[in-house]
Amino acid sequence: MFWKKFQYLSDLKGMKPHSVLKELQISSGSANNWKKGTIPNGEILKKIAEYFGVSIDSLLDFSENASVNLASKKSIFKKLTAIPQRFNSLRAVIETTDEQKLAIAKYVGCPIWWLLNDSNIAFEERNETETVDSGIIFTILDIMDGCADNDIDKAMQIQLSRAVIHNLEKHGFNAEKLSELTAESIDQHKLKFILTGEKNKDQSLNYGLNYSDLCYIKALTGLEYTDMFKKIS
Repeated sequence: MFWKKFQYLSDLKGMKPHSVLKELQISSGSANNWKKGTIPNGEILKKIAEYFGVSIDSLLDFSENASVNLASKKSIFKKLTAIPQRFNSLRAVIETTDEQKLAIAKYVGCPIWWLLNDSNIAFEERNETETVDSGIIFTILDIMDGCADNDIDKAMQIQLSRAVIHNLEKHGFNAEKLSELTAESIDQHKLKFILTGEKNKDQSLNYGLNYSDLCYIKALTGLEYTDMFKKIS
């Protein structure tokens, strides 16, 4: 829960949570909502991350035993287990800044917390329209092309894959049709995991779409990468 992480970081700083809120000029009403399980919007998350000197990733890392800097640690083991589904791109996902993650969330049209956590299956769309740098699509493709060697990068690949499927459906390619089109090019167990969140026994299939998958989808549907990722108004 975000509130517990906020309390933890406040304690590390030797301050009471409500004193931090006052210093950041955030209402106590917001804190009450956090206690109920809600998560701040992107701008508030950025302000809090900068105040504590941590990344947005770590603020949204809700695992009980995770340290503040868990998201920045590289796991060789995870990189190796990711290789079967990343044989065309054996390099780590590029490091993205908080600003880039916020820009990606705006481009895709989802909350930042949804983008960085794969526990919510359905695509969570934001209603507001925001102007974003169209060049962020190249950063997104770099993320999809890389080998996810930490939980945050893996979550982004999975959630961005779900955003792709959400947009494909809006373009007339529902899950059933997508499965038929990609039967010979994309592992259907992996596609089912992306669609339902139901994990496979083969851990290498519990990943998002990779760049090769996106190339196949582009060729089969005739859609551009921007059609796949950018929020449809």
